[in-house]
Amino acid sequence: MPAEALRQLEKVANLYLSDFRMGRFDERRLTAIFDEGIPGEPGPAQTGSSVIDDILGPVSAIEVRPGSRRFTLRFDEYVSFKITDESQMSSDPEASESHASLFRENPSAVFLRHVKQGLHWEDDRIPLYHYCVVALNHVLEVVTSLPPDAEMQILGADDFPEGTDA
Repeated sequence: MPAEALRQLEKVANLYLSDFRMGRFDERRLTAIFDEGIPGEPGPAQTGSSVIDDILGPVSAIEVRPGSRRFTLRFDEYVSFKITDESQMSSDPEASESHASLFRENPSAVFLRHVKQGLHWEDDRIPLYHYCVVALNHVLEVVTSLPPDAEMQILGADDFPEGTDA
């Protein structure tokens, strides 16, 4: 299932980083959980200002709800990671139409070069990989010596506690 979960992750249009955990100090393990955001029906923005609502036009909330996919990525033997908080960034409407995968391996990433330089990494027998997951709220970059393990599940109504908006 790991390969299928990664193939499904590559097809997702909207992701939220919903949980992130590190192993104990003597472990080099990261677990990141990403939930798929599903656009709702378009409607008025309801900002409280009819002028702003007219400027914005119809909007759709992107929410995690029953039927969303949850992806759990486990990075064993990671070397370094970086999380960039993107939750307050405004999006460029033209850039948001990108068809690039939100999960990707990038062998020429600046972060990978930075880590290799900092470690004086010259051992080609142990390759280092750079993985990036671009979510709506955060960007996760991981440099690791092993590809991630991945699991996918479909969220149901039971996955949402009573009283939430799901």
